[in-house]
Amino acid sequence: MNRIRYGWVLLLLLLAACRPQLLDSPRLATQTAVSANPPAATQTPEPLFIPAPTSLATSAAVAPENEGTGSPNPTLTVWINETSPAHEAALRQMADEFGEAQGVDVEMVLVNPALLPDLMETAVLTYTIPDIVLHPMAYTIGWTERGILDPVTTTAIADELGRDTFDPAALQLNSVDGGLAALPSDGYHQILIYRTDWFAENDLAIPDNYDAMYAAAEKTFDPDNLRAGFVMATESNLITTHEGFEHIAAANGCDLISPEGEVTFLSPACQEAIEFYYSIIHQFSPIGVQTDTSARNAYLNGRVGLLLASPQILPQLAMGDGELAANSGIITSISGDGDSAIPVTFGNLTNLGITTAADPEVAAAFADHWFNDFYPTWLAIESERKVPMRQGTAVSPTTFIDDWGILPLADGTPSLTELYGTETVALLRDGIAESGRWAFAQGQGGVMTPLYEELIFPIVLQEMLSGYFGTAKTNYELYTRIIEEIPNYPYPITPEFDDDE
Repeated sequence: MNRIRYGWVLLLLLLAACRPQLLDSPRLATQTAVSANPPAATQTPEPLFIPAPTSLATSAAVAPENEGTGSPNPTLTVWINETSPAHEAALRQMADEFGEAQGVDVEMVLVNPALLPDLMETAVLTYTIPDIVLHPMAYTIGWTERGILDPVTTTAIADELGRDTFDPAALQLNSVDGGLAALPSDGYHQILIYRTDWFAENDLAIPDNYDAMYAAAEKTFDPDNLRAGFVMATESNLITTHEGFEHIAAANGCDLISPEGEVTFLSPACQEAIEFYYSIIHQFSPIGVQTDTSARNAYLNGRVGLLLASPQILPQLAMGDGELAANSGIITSISGDGDSAIPVTFGNLTNLGITTAADPEVAAAFADHWFNDFYPTWLAIESERKVPMRQGTAVSPTTFIDDWGILPLADGTPSLTELYGTETVALLRDGIAESGRWAFAQGQGGVMTPLYEELIFPIVLQEMLSGYFGTAKTNYELYTRIIEEIPNYPYPITPEFDDDE
């Protein structure tokens, strides 16, 4: 009855292969374990990508049982931005159970997250948008403004499920004109993880602000022993590059846009954030660009003092080198050193979106199944990055959030609570939707969608690190490219800067 497909675009792969490579960064640093040692073994498999001969996806061996039989069953197309074998197995079973119960042919399309924006753009142009799409919050408001997501149906579904069963801050992030653009499913805090043993040896403070981060990166940077002081994703084609910088910038009080829609990125707070970002990476990070995997493996190989990353590293860390895990500290909040600096966290939400193509009744039934029968199964897959945004049910208001920290990280393995303790679990769990994400508090969340889709920040930041221009020009380049993504922007200015900086 149901099938799973894998989202892929061969044309995009060809285009990506043709892009000119950026120059190697001129910054002086040491080789790290990424280049000097083989990657550390991982407990969590990398996403599975299966090429397909069509522009969107192709059937993956399992076809609907009644295909071609004239069955009147409606078809529900669901895009999921997860592709690991564990996710595939759970989603396959979920599709079968829901499809049989509802008399619906469910087509699950497992989409590489990096290709999700391009696939959606193609689907809009070809009138083939899915009925349901699981996606990062950065796309939610923008897709709603473009008519892709249906806030009327979504709001009705939220009311049926019970709005008070969801994290209220997560609902606020998805609010549009009194309704909801999408249903918040799960999320996680970005973390700064650091070597407590090296910090003790050098009498370093907890790295929860620019000064402490810089001092720690400088002290733990040791070229002779192949140690980097600070590592984060910097690759120009990664959303996580933007996320890491946004966290650093917001910590200094750098706001992207005002409630009136004026881009405020030329402020001193943003300029200071760019200078800090450039300085700590240029001087104390590994040579060349870093991916999430290379940065994570460098830390797991014991070659990094501070790592800014998602909590995906935590199971690998806990189940690997016991001494390394015991000597690792975790924080989620950092602050800058400017006049506007404030302690902030960076919470990343995944939303379940109901599109304008969906049958409202079928979509409502699917959402009910997702947030009730299937929800515990979903949260248990790589639970370190799936804190539930639906905290419980009307009958048991906190059941999902209470159970999250005690879920086994995989079959037969300990939970986060067993591995890291209740204090760390609370740190990872609480306040995810209350973080300092750009533009949402100002009611301008739609501005973020094209910035993430076009990878504006990762591209410009890598250009800066590669030596194309200095920090002042970077600030102006980012400002210019931001306002180019806002139709009929009414407040453009042309600042002065020293091009030789």
